[in-house]
Amino acid sequence: MTTRAPAGGAVVVLLLAFVPWVLGAGSAPDGPGLVVEPDRVEPGARDVTLTFRLTDGAVPVTGLELRLPTGRPLVGVTAQAPPGWAVDLTTTALPAPAPSADGPVTEIVSTVAWTASQPRAAGAVDFTVHADLLPEGAGPVRFRAACTDAAGNRVEWTDSWAEGGSKPAHDALKLALGVPRPAAAQAHGDHHGDHGAPVAAPATVASPSGVAATAGGALAAAAALVVLLRALARRQRRHLDRG
Repeated sequence: MTTRAPAGGAVVVLLLAFVPWVLGAGSAPDGPGLVVEPDRVEPGARDVTLTFRLTDGAVPVTGLELRLPTGRPLVGVTAQAPPGWAVDLTTTALPAPAPSADGPVTEIVSTVAWTASQPRAAGAVDFTVHADLLPEGAGPVRFRAACTDAAGNRVEWTDSWAEGGSKPAHDALKLALGVPRPAAAQAHGDHHGDHGAPVAAPATVASPSGVAATAGGALAAAAALVVLLRALARRQRRHLDRG
């Protein structure tokens, strides 16, 4: 006599196979993220430290290029390299001298580039930029950036791109000057002291297509589970009727 395995056993196996897929649909690795956190945000503030916090995506980032504004420049820029990284600064002559407390400035740092000097594990990295003087005025200061990962992928944060080219994944980082300290920062007592409010620019924003793909995958998995459960119920009813 042929012995049949219980129908429930097959369904359980299929359900167990679907569980990791369903859980993974909502936890797929995002791309790299980048935010800027200043210790001061007053227009014209002196002796300001800007921390650019980079988080990896699916592959560890190996290079970060930060392009500083030239229309409203930061004066007296220096940068530090985290352990395992090297830093390089590029200067640019201004078309017209920029005023500062120490006299007119004719040359500024326009690009800061960090490169990993050794293989690194995934994780957040803080890149520090120091400015002797922030721009005057209340409008936001914009930073363009680009990073490359160990697989050679490149991700940009910028508001401009070549005509006919694809739009970058992220807008430029915006540092709003004169913004009061957020309530969350007051409650948690950030490590920058009481000079100003850390302002986090959006790092990664879920694209509509990405959200739709994740939701669509979850719905498809749920529909498949419903079909399997209905099949199990029908088999059980037939088994009871025969008994």
